[in-house]
Parts: sequence; structure tokens; C-alpha cells
Amino acid sequence: MNYALSLIIKLLEEKIGKRPTHQILCILLLIFGVKRVEIKEQIGASPTSLCKYDKLIREEKLTELFEAELYRPVSELEKHSAVIEEDFAKNPPKTRSEARERIKRLTGLERALPNIGKFLKKRA
Repeated sequence: MNYALSLIIKLLEEKIGKRPTHQILCILLLIFGVKRVEIKEQIGASPTSLCKYDKLIREEKLTELFEAELYRPVSELEKHSAVIEEDFAKNPPKTRSEARERIKRLTGLERALPNIGKFLKKRA
């Protein structure tokens, strides 16, 4: 069972992507009768989520789960992206540190270097 479960997890993650796959896989395993403890050990799903999924399956309300909007936080930098992109188009920053200083000057927002890197990568 562990080998088959590992193979299913690997295939789903490769084909669909991380976040939705986790949810769908947990639901499928619960439907096929795999115990919550085993799902938790193999996938790392939280007991709270598994309990919620199990309840939705029993009440035949799975559609509610897929209708709900996923929370996706938006960076404050997104509000200023037009100004930042315009400035960077004129004179592209050579380093993330330089980008961070210019973003701070343009918007007043100070962010860590990894966050600056993620912001820039989205626009590359």
C-alpha cells in the first residue's frame, strides 16, 4: 500500500501541481477507505483538514469544498507594480539590493531580499 500511495502522490504532483493535488489526493484516499492516520503519515495532511474532508464526504457536500475560494495573499508591492516596472524599465537594477533600495525610495515599502527576488521573478 505504501508503494502504491507514494506512486499516486508522485504522479498527481507532477501532473496537477502541489496545492490542489494535496486536497484532491486526501479526498480520494478517504473515499477509498484509507485511514486518516495513514494519510497523515504518508502525505503530511493535518488532522483538522482530514476531519473536514471526511465530514464533507459523509454529508455529500464535496462541491462546497471546490466552490470555496482559496486564500491567496497579495503583496503590497503589487499595488505599486506599475510605478516600479516603469522605473525599472528605464534603468534596470543590477542587484536585488539595488532593487530593494529603489523600491523603498519609490513606494516607501521595505522588504527582505528574498521577497524582492520573488517580486522581480514574477515580472521577468
